[in-house]
Amino acid sequence: MKKGLFLLSLIVTFCALGTVSASAVTNDTVKVGLRYGSSVMSSANLENDEGSGYEFGYFEDDRTFVSLGETDETAITMEPARRDGIQVTVTGTDRVLYESGEDTLAVMPQGRDPVTWFRGNRYRGGFEYTVSGGGLQVVNVVDLEDYVKGVLPSEMPGDWELEALKAQAVCARTFACLTTKHLSAYGFDVCNSTDCQVYSGIGEATSATDRAVEETEGECLYYDGELAQAYYHSSDGGATEDAENVWGTDVPYLRGKEDPYEARTSIPNYSWTVTYTWDQLTWVLQNSGYDIGDVVDAYVSEVTDLGNVYSVTFVDSRGKTLVRTGDDARMAFYSTTLGKNVPSLRFTITGGTGGGSGYAVNSASGTLSALDGVAVISGGGTVSRLEGEDHTAISASGTADLTGGSSGGRGSASRDGITITGTGNGHNVGMSQYGARAMAEQGHDYIDILEFYFTGIRVR
Repeated sequence: MKKGLFLLSLIVTFCALGTVSASAVTNDTVKVGLRYGSSVMSSANLENDEGSGYEFGYFEDDRTFVSLGETDETAITMEPARRDGIQVTVTGTDRVLYESGEDTLAVMPQGRDPVTWFRGNRYRGGFEYTVSGGGLQVVNVVDLEDYVKGVLPSEMPGDWELEALKAQAVCARTFACLTTKHLSAYGFDVCNSTDCQVYSGIGEATSATDRAVEETEGECLYYDGELAQAYYHSSDGGATEDAENVWGTDVPYLRGKEDPYEARTSIPNYSWTVTYTWDQLTWVLQNSGYDIGDVVDAYVSEVTDLGNVYSVTFVDSRGKTLVRTGDDARMAFYSTTLGKNVPSLRFTITGGTGGGSGYAVNSASGTLSALDGVAVISGGGTVSRLEGEDHTAISASGTADLTGGSSGGRGSASRDGITITGTGNGHNVGMSQYGARAMAEQGHDYIDILEFYFTGIRVR
């Protein structure tokens, strides 16, 4: 339930959440997109780090590799060939080693437990190349556990407590088993960026992160017998939040709760402050496609029972309001150009009116945040536009100065803009990574951590 601060018409953004009855991973093998879409490559190099040579062929639907040829060369280059085929040469030469007449080619490094260099990172498993957009899409086809070993140190520092690392390993594995967001468009399961989970091969793995994966081998989160959405974020600022209040869909195991653990560990940049002038806020919103004029007011208009922000209202100089709810209440402020964002949903806004002021119009059936530029009709029927905010009105009891606006002379709204102050970093749903660390520091195991942050789940 949400606490209403003011009477609002809410716009709710929905995010598809749910469960699936079976793993998206095939034969314990994950396809990870390394280069695709706009990042396809004109040519792609591989070099053995551990191993000796390669086999060429294709992957069956069950992801079993079928070999059609091989080479002892340790450095090779793939590039599109004529008629949508793919050609393999010795790197740095034009000596052809293999040519496929198909638009997809699989390359499997040879040797005992081979490791291969690709664009400065080391990978286990094989590679699949597909002609796409005039270049090559590159996919790493890798064992699930090796994939998790690559994800874990990229998503959580490798020197953290073992039980926190184990909790993260279970989340990472569950995410991979459940995710198919890129399968229909590109033919792989997960990407290698923050859009999915950060994965750059095995380069950042430590003995501790590998141990965490090995000690939780095959374990995932389940709710009511089905794989669960294992969402996580850096820190919650004091409380996680219901998925319904963030993404618009009720998920029974993604329930918010007060977090007593984060405060017991050191979290960099836990408290933060960001400022926006009215001109900056106008620019950010308009460049994000929102239909709003010059912004003159912004305030938190609704909070959840746990104290996280549910909605923010923006008001322009004509009194038009824009309400953003859930995760959009923070993402509306995001700007790479300005280098500014609101890191979490746990914040307050100062400098705005708080929604408590405005000029009543039409018998108080509506309000205006400002009078500047408003059209009025005089007693003689003349239409004119007001300038500024200092005006008087005639009533049955005489004349009175008009007060209550949030712009121009801006009423109680600051002339400089707003200051947003908060704690935490992330979307506030699921497991807090710093909370997991704090729980591990206090002696809790990974099962305790996961059962605290995910309501009613089982690890198996």
